[in-house]
Amino acid sequence: MLTETAYLGALIIYALSALLAVALMNLWLLRSWSLGFKLLLSLPLLSLLLTPALIQPEAPTFAPALVVLAFQWLSQGQEAAAHALRPLLLFTGISAGLALLVALVLGWLGRASAPSESDA
Repeated sequence: MLTETAYLGALIIYALSALLAVALMNLWLLRSWSLGFKLLLSLPLLSLLLTPALIQPEAPTFAPALVVLAFQWLSQGQEAAAHALRPLLLFTGISAGLALLVALVLGWLGRASAPSESDA
């Protein structure tokens, strides 16, 4: 069993590596895309990677919900994975909605600040 310090250290390293992976994806793969499109991909992906869930419904420790969902679903079935699926769907949906809202606002602001043809 991990000590509390090792457990927190492992969670911090996991979270930092997920953030770094998404940042590098934005730098290398999405370099030429708009900020709105980057947000539409990055925020839900970060939500999938960083949402925590209890390992078992009565367990005192957390793990990434995506990992808990996969292991519980494959080993014990869909019902055992429901406690990890609910927060994963909730936070991914919220982050996708927020990213869509920000992307729409950025697109609207970009069009509003662009000079129109009648001004030229």
